[in-house]
Amino acid sequence: MSRTVVDGPDIAAVAALLGDASRAAMITALMDDLRLPASELARLAGVGKSTASEHLGRLVDNGLLATERCGRHTYYRIADPLVGRALETLAMLAPQRAPNSLRSARRQDELARARLCYDHLAGRLGVALADALVRQGLLREAEGALHVVPGAWDSRAPLGITCDTSGAGRRPLARGCVDWTVRRHHLAGALGAALSQRMFELGWIRRRRDKERAVALTDAGAEGVRDVFGLDEELTAAVVSG
Repeated sequence: MSRTVVDGPDIAAVAALLGDASRAAMITALMDDLRLPASELARLAGVGKSTASEHLGRLVDNGLLATERCGRHTYYRIADPLVGRALETLAMLAPQRAPNSLRSARRQDELARARLCYDHLAGRLGVALADALVRQGLLREAEGALHVVPGAWDSRAPLGITCDTSGAGRRPLARGCVDWTVRRHHLAGALGAALSQRMFELGWIRRRRDKERAVALTDAGAEGVRDVFGLDEELTAAVVSG
């Protein structure tokens, strides 16, 4: 039997890494730019520490995760924003699990309302924010993508962020990331990350629970996004922390 030869990237190798439920659970737990130790990732994936270490080693060796040392401890993180982008896209293609408890149903709803996608806001709140920036002329939609309008953005400087202060480096200033819950773009890239970070600094958003992706608006945040971005009061009320 002849061996099939396919030129180009070895997609099957990455698919095999993510095809294991334990590895998928651990890498998904890091999707909001958290740094977590192997013991915490083992707990989240429901596997033993030795099994988790083996899985994490494969993810690191293949460039999906990276490690950081802090004293005697090793922490794991997503290696590159491209990994987060790929995972969000896969989440849009993957069948959604039916919740098996009231707790899981509540958490799915919280993730759909507002969450972190690597380092930027996603969910209905993230999509509404991107829509508002388009309405204000700071972003434009063209050919199925989001683009920044530099002059308009810097003139308005939302939350004090300009194109120069966003810390873009080689990273694109703005990029549309198709949201798996709403199936429309939320804002990624350096500007999306800077807005998310600034909203945390202002106390406008907070994590609903420690080490989880779901976020909520504070009362100050709900008022702030209505005033600055013109977001709908009904939507912001639904995302306010309770």
